[in-house]
Amino acid sequence: MSMAEPTKTIALPSGATAEVRKGRGKDLMRAHRVVRGKDDPMAIALALIAELTNIDGKPIVYEDVLEMDLADVLTLQTEIMGSDFQLPPLPSSPASSTSDSQSRN
Repeated sequence: MSMAEPTKTIALPSGATAEVRKGRGKDLMRAHRVVRGKDDPMAIALALIAELTNIDGKPIVYEDVLEMDLADVLTLQTEIMGSDFQLPPLPSSPASSTSDSQSRN
């Protein structure tokens, strides 16, 4: 098996070029380690983006993703999460229905 992972090249809204490789279980484990202490699915997803993406030919880290233009982050999230990782549903629906019923009282 070749050392070079197959990648997909994506033109980001900012004009940068991203190379995204297919994720593996070890990438998810590394993403969990990066955000150790945070049980936040979004933080894990952003760390996973950093694990799987090069921007303009250079590797990036979690903090780079945090500082990226939102349009670029969303483009990468759609590319990576759509094929390799599913986030659990956010708990906002029960919270909003509770606040709706409380505001009626």
